[in-house]
Amino acid sequence: MKIGITGTREGMNEQQFEQVQKYLIGRYCEGAEFHHGDCVGVDAEAAVLAKEIGYKIISHPGPTQDGLRAFVECDECREPASHFKRNRTIVDSCDYLLVVPLQNERQPRGGTWYTYDYAVKKNKPFMVFLPNAE
Repeated sequence: MKIGITGTREGMNEQQFEQVQKYLIGRYCEGAEFHHGDCVGVDAEAAVLAKEIGYKIISHPGPTQDGLRAFVECDECREPASHFKRNRTIVDSCDYLLVVPLQNERQPRGGTWYTYDYAVKKNKPFMVFLPNAE
């Protein structure tokens, strides 16, 4: 099982954190991988959580000059790439994508929604964890 994530650099709220945690615990199996973009916020929070559960952490960092990189401890670090390329690579590398946006509605701009759109285009299974979902 290879799970990828995309989300806001603002981080998860308590409800999103609990939902992502429950999902990751429920899907964990021996050899499971967690792919993230190593950005501050959702990527970093979820990677630490996944590591605690036992996932192999695969980092797909953005540009090296980006001040938003979290430098989370990982088991494997891929070559840095532009944000868009990095986000597509995460989708292409995973079996399932978790989407953790700042907004409750799809936005026309932003990396989280760009990655969501790419996953839809690629028919990649996904789950969206909205900030104030019931």
